[in-house]
Amino acid sequence: MKVAPHLLIERMRSGDIPAIQAIEREIFLSPWPRNAYASELSQNQQAHYFVLRDGGRGDIIGYGGLWKVSDEAHITTIGVRAESQHQGLGTGMFAALVQRSYELGARWITLEVRVTNGHAIRLYERFGFKAIGRRRGYYTDNGEDAVVMWSDSLHAPSFKRRFVDILQGIDIVGMGPPPPSEYPHR
Repeated sequence: MKVAPHLLIERMRSGDIPAIQAIEREIFLSPWPRNAYASELSQNQQAHYFVLRDGGRGDIIGYGGLWKVSDEAHITTIGVRAESQHQGLGTGMFAALVQRSYELGARWITLEVRVTNGHAIRLYERFGFKAIGRRRGYYTDNGEDAVVMWSDSLHAPSFKRRFVDILQGIDIVGMGPPPPSEYPHR
């Protein structure tokens, strides 16, 4: 898979929030409220949020974020505009979050995903994540369970090899270099 080279990963800014909310209304049952993103960007020192832009038009077509807490990165959200899904953009956005986790010195990544979101679960499994548990009634909009997924150690040779292989199929400006081969990276 090759993601088009006209894409750009950038840090999310407060001016991006209306476009992100529009995407969320397209793809999620319960979008985050505007003040949640505003608070994450202005007050949460552990938060790192990014947007995926069409480099030609500048439109936001995807976004994602994580918290870095101790040695762990926790993916808080990720989404791609409905009309742009199934084109490898989610892979690119998720790879950008994994890359940022390396840059922040995380050793593991965790996330929750709706039990019915098979497409996202397969994406995370492709990166080497494993289901380790379930949070009953996690999603308040419909009481759906969440699958809890964790990565192997980001510094494990097999995880790095898989990630570097995935990165080779992505051409997005702003991704940064692959993780160094030495262990551990800090």
